[in-house]
Amino acid sequence: MTPKTRLKDFLRTPSGSLFIPICVASSLLAQAAPLSLPELFAKLDQNSASFRSMSAKLERIDYTAILKDSSEEYGSILMLRKKAGTVEMRIDFTQPDAKQISYADKKVQSYLPKINTVQIVDVGKIDSLISQGVLIGFGTSSKELQKTYTIRVLGEEAIHGKPCTHLELTPKTDSKLLKAKKIEVWLAHSDGYPQRQKLFQGAGDYNQATYSDLKINPPLDEQSVRLSLPKDVKKEYPSK
Repeated sequence: MTPKTRLKDFLRTPSGSLFIPICVASSLLAQAAPLSLPELFAKLDQNSASFRSMSAKLERIDYTAILKDSSEEYGSILMLRKKAGTVEMRIDFTQPDAKQISYADKKVQSYLPKINTVQIVDVGKIDSLISQGVLIGFGTSSKELQKTYTIRVLGEEAIHGKPCTHLELTPKTDSKLLKAKKIEVWLAHSDGYPQRQKLFQGAGDYNQATYSDLKINPPLDEQSVRLSLPKDVKKEYPSK
C-alpha cells in the first residue's frame, strides 16, 4: 500500500474525517498575525466615524487579587452614542442574579429587582473619563487614544473563534479620579471592534468584559438604554 493510498483510507475513517477541518483551522491560525498599529488605527478611525450603537451578549469578570477571588455575571449590553465623546448604556444581567444597570445623564443606576431598589450614583466628576473608557474600540479615534495612552501590540489571540489583535493601553498620566493602571483590548481582525476589554485597577485587581453576538449600529433610541423602574421603587444614594 502506498503512502498516498494509506492517507486516502485514513481520511475515510471517523478519526480521519476530523483531520481536514483541524488542519485547515491550524493553517488559518498559523497564517493569522497581529495587525500592525497603522492597520488597527485605520480601522479605529473608520469605526469612530460610523459608530452609533451596539448590542451584544456580555460576560463580565471581577477579580480581586488579594482574595484570589473572581465573580462572574452574564447578560446583555446596549450602547448608544449620543454625540462625540458621549455615550449611554444599559446592561441587563440575568446570571447569577437579575440586575439592571444604566449609565446616562452623568449617573449610574443599578436596579435590584429582588428588593425593588435602585442605587443611584452621581458620576459627574468622572463622566467624561467613563465615556472615554466605554468607547475604547467603538467610537474613539486613534488620535484620541494616542493622546491619552501609550499603545503597544501584545500579540494575536482568538476570542470566541475570532482572530484578534491584543493591545495594551497604558495611561500617559495618572488620574486621581479614575484608578486605571492599564487597559487591554482585543480587536477583531475582521472589523476592528472589541471582542474583549480588560481594566486593571492596581494590586492585580481587574474587570473584564467579553462580548459575543456583537451587532454594530442596531436601531436603538434613548428609551432602549434607559431603565423602566416601578413607581414604588426604593431609591438609595450610596455615594452620599
